This record gives sequence, C-alpha cells and structure tokens, in this order.
Amino acid sequence: MLPRPRQSRRQSLSSLGEPPDRIAAEFRRRVRGDLAAQDWYRHFDEDSLRWFRERGVRMSELLLGGLDTTRAVGREQLIVQAETLGREYGVEAKRHGLSLGEATQAFLFFRARFMGEIANVARRRGLASQQASALFEQADGTLDRIILALIAGHQAG
Repeated sequence: MLPRPRQSRRQSLSSLGEPPDRIAAEFRRRVRGDLAAQDWYRHFDEDSLRWFRERGVRMSELLLGGLDTTRAVGREQLIVQAETLGREYGVEAKRHGLSLGEATQAFLFFRARFMGEIANVARRRGLASQQASALFEQADGTLDRIILALIAGHQAG
C-alpha cells in the first residue's frame, strides 16, 4: 500500500544543455588522440579508414540522437539504424582480416571513449545519480545491441 516511487522522466541531451554535436566533437577528439596506438588500426588502408570513419560518424550521430530524443519510437528507429551499421562493421572487419576478437577490441575502444563522453556530460551538468544512471543505462544498452550486431555481421561475413 506504499506509494510507488515517481519515475523521473528521462531528459534529452539538449534539454540538459548538452547539444549532441558538442558531445560528438569531443568524442571524435578523444578517438583521434588514441587511435594510432591501437594494433587493429594497422589492418586498414586509407580508403578503408575513410569507410569506417564515415560510418563511425554516422553511428555516433545515431547513438547521440537516441539519447537526445524522449520518444521511444524515434529512439528505437535510431537504434535499429545503428545496429545495421554495427552489422556492416562486422562484415567489413572480417573482410579486412580482423579476427572476431580484434573486431570486438576495436568496438570496445570506441565504446570506452563514447561512455567517457557520457560521463563528462553527467559531470558537467551535475546530474543526480538517478539521472546519470538512466543516461548510462540507455547508452550501455544501445551499445550492447550494436556489439551483438557487429558479432553477427562478422560471423555471417
């Protein structure tokens, strides 16, 4: 008979004062700073790197778009598009000679930097723990779906 705890409505990134393009720029800066030191990076020529970079930019747009929308239907559409890119990543990684472990390592490299930017958002905005954990949970769940799509693409490729 106790009242149910109020569910706080999830806020968009924009409503928190964090435009997705700002987060994307910081994410790209983080990636550029650490990318050359990665072993799997050497498997790619300039054309391949461009292919992955273009799709990576699109994937970060989709991920941030999903975090920026409060509508479940719109968010799901963006996540499905990101999963499609994840599958393509898996196929291309295999085509370029990356093992499933190396492809996973590459994904985890980007995931860590993306989640680092989400942590920066929570810090900059002084989010309450409930808000911050909801943001992390959504980002983490979406990235889980994408890595599973990448694995499926690699195995099918």
